Amino acid sequence: MPRLHKIKPLFEALLVPGLLLLFLGLPAPGLAQLPPDEAWRTLETEHFRVTYPHGLMDLAQRVGERAETAWDLLSRELPGPPKGKVDIALSDHADVSNGFARVHPSNRIYIYAPPPVDGFDLAHMDEWMELVVLHELVHIFHQDYPGKVGGIVRKVFGRYPLEWPFFPAAAAPDWTVEGIAVYFESSLTRAGRVRGSYHEMAVRTAVLEDRFESIDQASGDSPVWPGGQRYYIYGSLFLQHLTEVHGEEALARFVQAVAGQWVPYRLDAAAREAFGISFSRAWEEWHGALRIRYEALRDSLAGWAPLTRGEALDQGGYYSWNPAPSPDGGLLAYARVDGRSDPQIRVLPPEGGEGEKLTRTNSLSNLSWTPSGEVLFSQVDYLDSYRLRGDLFLARRDGGVVRVTRGGRLDHPHVEPGGRRAVAVQEEGGTNRLVLVDLPGGDIHPLTPFDPSTHWSYPRWSPDGRWIAAARWRPGAYFDVVLLDAQGTVRQQITRDRAVDTSPAWSADGRWLLWASDRSRIPNLYAVEVDPDSGEPGPLRQITNVLGGVAFPAVDPQGRWLYFSSYHAEGWRIERIPFRPGEWLDPSPLHPGYLADVDPTRYDRRVDAPQGPYRAARTLRPTYWSPAFREGDAAGGVEVLKPGFGLETAGWDLVERHRFALSGTFSSGFGTFNGGGSYTFSGLGNPLLSAAVTQFHEADPRALGGVTQAGDTVPLYLVERERAASLGATFQRRRARTLTAFSLAGSLIREDRTLLEEDLTETRRFNLLDPDTRLLEGRASLSFANARIFPFSIGREDGVNLYLRARVRREVSLADSLRSLDGKDRSYRDLVGQASAFKGFRGPGFGNHVLAVRGSWGVASGPGADSYHFEVGGSSGQGLPVSVGSLGQSLLFPVRGYDTAERFGRYGWSATAEYRFPLGMLNRGPGLLPLHLGWLSGAVFLDGGNAWGPAATTHGHPNPARDALLSVGGEVTLRVLALWFSSLDLRLGLARPLVDGDGLQAYLRLGPAF
Repeated sequence: MPRLHKIKPLFEALLVPGLLLLFLGLPAPGLAQLPPDEAWRTLETEHFRVTYPHGLMDLAQRVGERAETAWDLLSRELPGPPKGKVDIALSDHADVSNGFARVHPSNRIYIYAPPPVDGFDLAHMDEWMELVVLHELVHIFHQDYPGKVGGIVRKVFGRYPLEWPFFPAAAAPDWTVEGIAVYFESSLTRAGRVRGSYHEMAVRTAVLEDRFESIDQASGDSPVWPGGQRYYIYGSLFLQHLTEVHGEEALARFVQAVAGQWVPYRLDAAAREAFGISFSRAWEEWHGALRIRYEALRDSLAGWAPLTRGEALDQGGYYSWNPAPSPDGGLLAYARVDGRSDPQIRVLPPEGGEGEKLTRTNSLSNLSWTPSGEVLFSQVDYLDSYRLRGDLFLARRDGGVVRVTRGGRLDHPHVEPGGRRAVAVQEEGGTNRLVLVDLPGGDIHPLTPFDPSTHWSYPRWSPDGRWIAAARWRPGAYFDVVLLDAQGTVRQQITRDRAVDTSPAWSADGRWLLWASDRSRIPNLYAVEVDPDSGEPGPLRQITNVLGGVAFPAVDPQGRWLYFSSYHAEGWRIERIPFRPGEWLDPSPLHPGYLADVDPTRYDRRVDAPQGPYRAARTLRPTYWSPAFREGDAAGGVEVLKPGFGLETAGWDLVERHRFALSGTFSSGFGTFNGGGSYTFSGLGNPLLSAAVTQFHEADPRALGGVTQAGDTVPLYLVERERAASLGATFQRRRARTLTAFSLAGSLIREDRTLLEEDLTETRRFNLLDPDTRLLEGRASLSFANARIFPFSIGREDGVNLYLRARVRREVSLADSLRSLDGKDRSYRDLVGQASAFKGFRGPGFGNHVLAVRGSWGVASGPGADSYHFEVGGSSGQGLPVSVGSLGQSLLFPVRGYDTAERFGRYGWSATAEYRFPLGMLNRGPGLLPLHLGWLSGAVFLDGGNAWGPAATTHGHPNPARDALLSVGGEVTLRVLALWFSSLDLRLGLARPLVDGDGLQAYLRLGPAF
């Protein structure tokens, strides 16, 4: 349980909100917080409250119906339906497809409205709302199930945000959590990812290319492909295998077995109880069965037709997508995400090679060449701190970028042959439509209507500008290629089945229409010959015969080469084969799973439920409490203030319009209560408004003995009580690549000093001359961050983090005659700043090498700025959450190899230069024990710093400048996944002081040095 050694003033959170945002790093696109300033409304069904913004009522009614249907289905499949109502937040603030669930502080589901229509993974769906609601509700049913252990501790403490023992069913690797959800999203619908081809493609390719992950690797969080998708891919197919052997009811037994463990994290024991076999053994048996199956499939495909082996053109990576030959055929552009740098658009010669970056992007982009040789591409960016929108941009050959639209919500652009306009897909309200976009003006003209039962992707002009080929989704997992005329009317349906047919493309002469399809359950390329006048398609032809998967075909202008993205065990890469229609094949049969008809009218159902304004109080109330502890304070060897015991809690409403935190401890003797509360209001969007009140007591570490009365020496102890009330406002500017924050805060502080006698009661015999002080404090801070962290990063790269804070404190209870006197007036002014810069570069190892520099400085003035105002020295980073000696704290002026306050004064600075380098990708763990070792990295550093002043004082001692501290050293960092949910960077270092040092110093820290 969390332990509070000392209750610190909660208003300290208002001192540096900009610094806190800076250390949190940049937001990931698609994970933006819901806009708290929306006009939210709520409809209520038997088991759910669906909260939605104005304009999404129809979609919210659909969500309510899908949720109640899912509840009925899951109540028969999983144990113990959750108590109380589940809150669902439906939002259209981000142009990405997403959903996630939380079981604390209450059961909550968040759904992003835009449908997933741009790939093979989620695209095999009967309906997006059905799939995402069911998937996330599985998480609620699964993780909320308390078992005996969770039932007991939650009755006492509530819904504390910790897996075991509060939510013991979730105390398992993520592949079990996501695997169960993906399994049921598929078994309880007619589609889903288990029924689709993407997950099987990933596992099949891993087996055949000897990259199949062991169970300990699949339980970790390695950036090695398939990255975070491994939990969904391996988990769903492994559990599918187990249910085929042991029955679907075994999944419910497994949930009960995990939740029922009094000794947690024994997954093999739970598996034996539920499935009759340990996961470790079953995983090996599954791997063996897959190898037999896929080797037989490889032989079968090779016997049917020659296997397609493309010529690799790039180095491969996470994603190398959307190859597009230039109009003259002299270059090939494509979108790339490699896990070691920004998403980007690259260009390379058509025969392949190193190529070069054309421009970096905010997301994996869809792109198209203009006749003049520019590249039109899509990317997302924030319009404000909450709304993430897709827009179109033009990249010139020199890498310069021109914005075409703003807030257009556009994707999948393709430039018409004349270059005057582009066809694109526009998002809104949980669906999309085809539009025409003027170039370069950006005016948008609808081509098709918004229809909740029709989603579009990858429209492509024919070379003569007469036709537009596009992929169209309709309910029932009908994801087909259709042909529209230039006015947006569908003239021909090229395919009609439940396979995912996507990313159409034309041959240079307009004779052939090509696309990618998983109709055989292996994504291959297909084509038909198209009549130029009627658009009538000819017989279906199969172009490729692959073992992995292919997508995004593109034919060069000369008609010699066919380019495409090819899937391999390390991800996607660009390949090409000769464009030879005469060698294409009769298609393999349609997979039986894609033959079944689905009644699309079932997806017209809506719930008729009461609606009204959103009420935050329903989800704002506290749902847990946690014990808090305050250590006692000693002076002169006497424990003046006794230890305190109490509780803390926190909460936030569904849309995070309100946040609060409360904590307090009570102790015997003097200084009974310590604690306070804080509150943040985000309903304006910008700024965030904060308030806090605190009270805490502290004993002066020195005993004030020597007071003589009636011949006796009376020991006295000084105790100070600080009460503070604070108000603050933080203005944010969030963009895909940057985060800027400006904060203003003010506090009213009252300090009361009390003398205690030997029996630790308040003295009545002696008085202090100045028993209380009242101070006003104002603060302003500014932060900026654009440093990035990529999947293979060992720390921040390629950017800067900046922070500046100014503070003024004035004592308002002081007599004018004492103003500005040292030792009497506690007023001061200070200014602190911190800047760090990072530059990554390629080198040996799994990730980039990084040169990092950091500088911090501070200056203080005024009678209250004493010689201990700033402290220099110590190792930065976070202390370990266990008692392993004195591990220090996060520091503004660190200098490794020295004690925390080796130098002190009114003026201070520290600086660091560091070279960081990867050592090895471990990606292993001790079987199914809850520990995974990710990677090792190293660093060498040079630290320096100093503090001094004032040179002379009326009260106290002079503190002139001494020699600056200087140290050198090295560190080794180990990335660890602990208990399957907490990624930690454990840093072991050695530092040698070069000035005033005590020899080699060792330290152990969590997190990066900066």
